[in-house]
Amino acid sequence: IELVIVIVILGILAAVAIPKYEDMRENARVATLKGELGNIRATLAIQYAKSALTGTPTWPTLNGTIFADGSVPKDPVKNSNAVKTSGSVDNAGGWLYNASTGSVQANLTGYSSY
Repeated sequence: IELVIVIVILGILAAVAIPKYEDMRENARVATLKGELGNIRATLAIQYAKSALTGTPTWPTLNGTIFADGSVPKDPVKNSNAVKTSGSVDNAGGWLYNASTGSVQANLTGYSSY
């Protein structure tokens, strides 16, 4: 009887813990995505400001050359650092970049509003 009670208690704990774990994973994914977007946007803003000092403000090409480690950060969902420069979000992963406005968003359907 004690063993059955222990198994029931473990089952109840597992039923409560698994959904909480999934929620924590999603929260971590969103936080990482927002952090990477902030990194990319800050880097683009710095490059734009540098070009403005020369008198011709332009948004830079979003590639690895403007980042310290030589590569565009990867999105945390599909682990892609691809940069799409035209069209709309197609859920392929990576980033969607508009070079005329400097706007960057995740090329992921559920995360493109960040």
